[in-house]
Amino acid sequence: MQNFTLLLLTLLVDFLLAASVNPLASLPPVTKTRIRYIGVTDDYDDEATPKPNSKVPDQTGATTTHFTPQECEYDPCVVPKVPCSVIAAETKCYCPGITGPDELPAAPEIKELKQGASGLVEVHWCAPLSTVSYYKVITEEGHEPQVFNNSSRSGSVQGVKFGSRVCVVAGNSVGFSTESEISCALFEPHKSNHVLQMSGAIAGGIGLLLLALALALVLLWRRRRGRKNGSMDGEGLRNPSYTTNETL
Repeated sequence: MQNFTLLLLTLLVDFLLAASVNPLASLPPVTKTRIRYIGVTDDYDDEATPKPNSKVPDQTGATTTHFTPQECEYDPCVVPKVPCSVIAAETKCYCPGITGPDELPAAPEIKELKQGASGLVEVHWCAPLSTVSYYKVITEEGHEPQVFNNSSRSGSVQGVKFGSRVCVVAGNSVGFSTESEISCALFEPHKSNHVLQMSGAIAGGIGLLLLALALALVLLWRRRRGRKNGSMDGEGLRNPSYTTNETL
């Protein structure tokens, strides 16, 4: 029993001596972890993404610029022989901005009111930039409005008195345009006729005055010429051999 006790004491002493010499020997061994560095490839380089070029290269390598369409030759005051949409499709031009059929049309513009034949009054107007189905010419006398198709730019109405108000309205499926200063005018043909008559009278008076002045100058010239010829003839008939007393 004593031997067994001595053996335990001996082992304990040896263990204590070994721990005092190397303290890390009692610790469990450290396992080192190996770290692998994986290189990552960057998808973006230093060059910036090029901006889209307005010039598009063709198959031959040449660059062509974008085509800028021109405005179509469209006169709203003249009856169109060909619709603007047809001209645009053929020549690649663009028509003026026209509102759609679901919007109320704008007011037309009256260009002229003049006296026609058989008491008719000719009305000329310009179309608005709107979708128009027809036009109506309304007179102040309250007659039935005259209706004209959407391609018309003029029309004749009857029963319009001097100084009466004439209006042109445009209509479509929504309604009619409003009457305004540009779509209405007063029928006053006599004013223009009076101006023409006054101009003719002034021109005639000036012509008569110039004619009278020319006649006066001609008569004066002929009178002076007659006096000069008479004086020369009287002296030429005298005989220089006689004196005033008719003596040699």
